[in-house]
Amino acid sequence: MLIQQVRKTIKEHHLIEKEQHIVLGLSGGPDSVCLFHVLMLLKEQMGITVYPVHLNHKFRPGEAERDQRYTENLCRQMGAQCRTFTVDCAKMAEELSVTGEEAGRIARYDVFYETAEKIVSELMEKGEDECKARESVKIAVAHNANDQAETILFRFLRGTGTDGLAGIAYERKERGFSVIRPLLDVYRDSIESYCHENRLDPVTDHTNNESVYTRNKIRLELIPLIEGSYNENIKQCLVRLGQIASEDKDYLWQQTERVYETVVIRKENKEAGGAGVVVMKREELSKIHDAIRHRLIMKAFSDIGLDKDISQERIKSADAVIKKKQAPKVVEFPHGYRLKVEKGKVIFFKN
Repeated sequence: MLIQQVRKTIKEHHLIEKEQHIVLGLSGGPDSVCLFHVLMLLKEQMGITVYPVHLNHKFRPGEAERDQRYTENLCRQMGAQCRTFTVDCAKMAEELSVTGEEAGRIARYDVFYETAEKIVSELMEKGEDECKARESVKIAVAHNANDQAETILFRFLRGTGTDGLAGIAYERKERGFSVIRPLLDVYRDSIESYCHENRLDPVTDHTNNESVYTRNKIRLELIPLIEGSYNENIKQCLVRLGQIASEDKDYLWQQTERVYETVVIRKENKEAGGAGVVVMKREELSKIHDAIRHRLIMKAFSDIGLDKDISQERIKSADAVIKKKQAPKVVEFPHGYRLKVEKGKVIFFKN
């Protein structure tokens, strides 16, 4: 049943094609072990190559080494080579001034992308075109339906907009590679049953059962409270909300892309040298529906290098300046980016 669901998700969302190379994050926990086992069973049928990657974060002394041994043994049993990396994430967290959890996430994706780049190089050495080689390599991570529900609730509690309610995407592009999530339609209880039935005996991270991080509190305390007192199907409801929000998000961004070309009168992307500049017609921009105009502002900044840390407050400030005819006006955005209105134009640039 679980394998059929994973195959259905892969097919519906075009996550994996024949002859592709799948870099798979393998922590040793139930989710990643389940995904690894399923893809290894399907690899001949799907015509893919699986490259399991394990990161020893150097957290949890003793347990971290146990996890590494487990993943290496599992890969050996399944006939795959485990690519293992070690990163001192506690030190990394201190250097980057981030939480240990965030440092671990950064380190994981760094080794995934490093492995993906190595595979591209190996394919090119065999004579494959770089563009084709890069498109054939994908990174698979094991987020599941429970993670989706928890993420949507977490974002809601932090005051996210409608785009944030779309939750985790089945596929996203980053650093030139697609990151895919084939388990996103599978709930955790099904994953645990699958591991038990196939005697996979995955490892357990004891910190997952500690109410330290907000996400853990949501999983261990808030969702059980809602299930017990308000709605026993809250996880399914949150996942459904995410699917609806995702459809709306896709449509609104499609419309944004279409309108963008009609209001932009000058565009110099950051890749062309410098920080980049986008110039739009103020009159036309001011008449567009708020939902699209807000996205046009975000897209303009994204095109010149600012694609995060844009708050709703900043968007509203930019909106007010665009709608008023008094000029010149300037709105400051994070990291030195600015929006300026002058002579009937809206200019997006980096100071």
